[in-house]
Amino acid sequence: MHLKELDANLLVVLDALLTDASVTKAAERLGRSPSAVSHALANLRELFHDELFVRAGQRLVPTAKATELAPTIHVIVTGMEGLLRPGTPFEPQSQQRNLVLACREPYELTLLHELRRAIRDTAPGVTLSWKALNGEASFEDLRLGRIQYLIQEGSPAEDAADFVWHHLFDETYVTLGARGHPLQDRDVSKGDFADYEHILVASGEGVADPVHEHFTHHGIAASDATRASSLFVGLFLAHDSEALVTVPHSVANAVGEGLALRQIQQPFAPLIVQNHLCWHRSQDRDECHQWLRDRLIALAQPQLPVA
Repeated sequence: MHLKELDANLLVVLDALLTDASVTKAAERLGRSPSAVSHALANLRELFHDELFVRAGQRLVPTAKATELAPTIHVIVTGMEGLLRPGTPFEPQSQQRNLVLACREPYELTLLHELRRAIRDTAPGVTLSWKALNGEASFEDLRLGRIQYLIQEGSPAEDAADFVWHHLFDETYVTLGARGHPLQDRDVSKGDFADYEHILVASGEGVADPVHEHFTHHGIAASDATRASSLFVGLFLAHDSEALVTVPHSVANAVGEGLALRQIQQPFAPLIVQNHLCWHRSQDRDECHQWLRDRLIALAQPQLPVA
């Protein structure tokens, strides 16, 4: 294939299909008819000698070839749009936006709170709302624009070419007990650790609980633990009893002193969880979205804990 044979409009269609995974939605995004997008897809298949997408219900799933092409196509299309975009500089001070971040409750207390403070004077018209994680529904919220970012624990999903993933930080989980707890300031055996009641904080609908999985792996009967509906309920239950609660290191730093909670030694290697920022590719060209996520990424770096 020679460059002169390539129609730039086909790349725009391919980028939209990779973003929306739907002929109908891509057509709406581009202001074209579904039949025109389908015709363009047929040309793309011939051009790249690959199916590019296969249908799975109402969605189009990219082939390995399409997934390989996705980052390059996106850069090319973004570059072309940049050439045509008016040269007005982006000014955070003039923005009037409400952006939504979905994450586990602990990061509303730490990272989201710090981000709000960081942009308060620079972008007073930009507000940040929090939404609880809700499993696969959160990814559909990203696709539909109901939320703009999510912080996902664990490894990135590998089957969604329309999302961008950025590693934020690895969080160490620590165990807290009330000041003067019998296990404070001493070596703790697995038996000692298991003898006390443990409080597990709800992770959200359809979201795995990494603490439960970690305890179970190390032989702690987490099924007998008390289930707290929120982070603060869990912290206050630990404050008013001899129960133990295991939370992210950043949360322990933020509230441990104020609630008179002290770190309790764990009898096994601590749980360390990767955290990724995720957004939909359709937001890449939104300057406000990019400006805010750059600040979120910068703020996340100091949160790297020391195990």
